[in-house]
Amino acid sequence: MKKLSAVCLLALAPAVSMANIIPTGTTITGAPGDFTWTYNLQLSSDQDIIAGTAPSANPVEHAHVAGFLTIFDFVGYIGGSCAGPAGWACTAQNVGFTPDDVSPLDNLSIINLTWAYIGGPGLPNRLSGGIAGLDLGLFSAHTNSELIGLVSYAARGVKNNGDSEGTVADNVGITRGPSAAALTVPEPASLALAGMGLLFIALKRRGNQA
Repeated sequence: MKKLSAVCLLALAPAVSMANIIPTGTTITGAPGDFTWTYNLQLSSDQDIIAGTAPSANPVEHAHVAGFLTIFDFVGYIGGSCAGPAGWACTAQNVGFTPDDVSPLDNLSIINLTWAYIGGPGLPNRLSGGIAGLDLGLFSAHTNSELIGLVSYAARGVKNNGDSEGTVADNVGITRGPSAAALTVPEPASLALAGMGLLFIALKRRGNQA
């Protein structure tokens, strides 16, 4: 058995319900006991992020328009280690802050991380995605696990065009995250043996029916 490749992870990940803030380009660095997981967040071109207070109640109602993103079930999180670009605040909690119209998977016994856009030096209060979207920068956290799993994320932005301009836009999806046990796929040899076993069973059944 072996760790699941990045290609397999992408194949397993379900489609995002709608574009918004998307964690991409996950990297893992460090040494045993202290690994840094870094996500590159991208904002879709049809949405903006508005600065405001960080979420404080769950689920996060539509009246709270300030942008945020939560990565759920961040196994082995090292307290106080999450960080983001200027203007973003990070909090850790067992009940992940979740937009009120999406349903990510959340194990209440595992820490969730939320990055909220509260404004600050170097960032305006309103980020325009533009034609090609916007790179929001690098967001990271430390954990004692380098094992790759699949976890939920959820985010909030606002629409920046059309009749719905200025209204809340939420999304939910799957990304890579630290796990207590690595995702695995069978080795080629194991698959070959399984295939031979199935062929033997089929031939045996055919012989019994003859």
